[in-house]
Amino acid sequence: MKKIALIIAIIAGKLVSCLSRIVGTGGTSLPGKIALKLYPQILNHLSANISEEIFVVTGTNGKTTTTNMLAGILKQKGYTFVHNRAGANMITGITTAFIRATNWTGKRQIDYALLETDEANVPLLLQQLHPRIVLITNFFSDQLDRYGELETIINLIKDAVRDTDIELVLNADDPLVTHFKNDTGLHCWYYGFDDTKYDRVLSEEGREGRFCVFCGQELYYQRFHYAQLGKFSCPECGNKNPERNFTAYSLNLTPKIEMKVNDIEISSPYQGFYNAYNILAAVSLAKLAGIEDEIIQKAIAHLKPRAGRMEQFNIDNRIVTLILVKNSTGLNQALSAINTEPGRKTLFLALNDNVADGRDISWIWDADIEQMTNLNSNLEAIVCSGLRSGDMALRFKYADAPVDLIYIEDELQSGVKKALSVATDRAYVLSTYTALFVCRDILLKLQQESVASTDRFGEKQNSSESQG
Repeated sequence: MKKIALIIAIIAGKLVSCLSRIVGTGGTSLPGKIALKLYPQILNHLSANISEEIFVVTGTNGKTTTTNMLAGILKQKGYTFVHNRAGANMITGITTAFIRATNWTGKRQIDYALLETDEANVPLLLQQLHPRIVLITNFFSDQLDRYGELETIINLIKDAVRDTDIELVLNADDPLVTHFKNDTGLHCWYYGFDDTKYDRVLSEEGREGRFCVFCGQELYYQRFHYAQLGKFSCPECGNKNPERNFTAYSLNLTPKIEMKVNDIEISSPYQGFYNAYNILAAVSLAKLAGIEDEIIQKAIAHLKPRAGRMEQFNIDNRIVTLILVKNSTGLNQALSAINTEPGRKTLFLALNDNVADGRDISWIWDADIEQMTNLNSNLEAIVCSGLRSGDMALRFKYADAPVDLIYIEDELQSGVKKALSVATDRAYVLSTYTALFVCRDILLKLQQESVASTDRFGEKQNSSESQG
């Protein structure tokens, strides 16, 4: 009976997934939701087909990019793997990924499972499958109205991994992450950065990890990479950065990323310090999986940003970059990366407050918007859009942005077109989660129209030349 129930659940999931693709809804969660209703143990059953390892990646920022990078490395090596690549990181989306990867009987053997998961989803996921490694990228305040205080999420994950044989891969530069070894007793691997030329001795960014998790004393920082990530120590109890297994150094943001990880030279078209951390995390996992240095180098060099993670579009011979922002730290790092680009720029920001975004948008006041107005950022226009466009415009006004550069366009399509109507070298589209794929569809359509227009112009020009 169980076998029959499993096959029915798989068939139902595959049919719903197929129909979702036909109607254009993507179908990243619904197939898994239906399959789980029909056979609640389906994820546990299908995960048993993984012949090598299950890797789980969680944390506030960088989950999707890190898993996409590792997926690229595994693909370069020739491995098969399950990956919830669409970013559907709840239990239903992960179940959908397994359903799509298996056959009708649920017996297909697959080398790896590479799973990005929402922080609050970790306990439920670990009840269903047994990963070898859980990687934690970082912890920042994010959607406090949905999750509650950050400490609640951290304790939730610690309780979920405690008393297991899981190995943890931890960010050695985040004091909110490094203490997991002390509190769980699990074997831990650490990754982090040596000093970089982009570090600061002082930081005005809001920092969640200001105080020692063990004794409550304020931490002393020798250097900040960004936010609370850096070289820290506690003057009271001696808590400090652990010794690293994977170290990144010689970082150059040109604006592409060049650095070394242990002895591996890395070059990537991604931008920003935060993406350098994502690369370091992916390389660390790849080395633990036994992947050769040459495979890692080649994969990272050829991976391009996707799905709003600094994804680029060419519209009317102008580069337009789409960036997901969901909290103050992510917005800070996106703006910092934008500031490294020369030339005149247009900035478009879509701010929504739907449930998936988080109803509380107070984080925009914690973000360092002033870095775009205090520095010579060459901004020609700031277009604010989305459900809370007025709030974003007000934030820029209080950051002393010239009022004549600020435009409010509530509707996303008109807002994007307004931003692209300003003659600049580059345009940046920053968006919260529920506006992200709408903005992406708009940009894809505009890119297609731009290509078609160029083709028509070329045909007319060729015809004119032949007649002449």
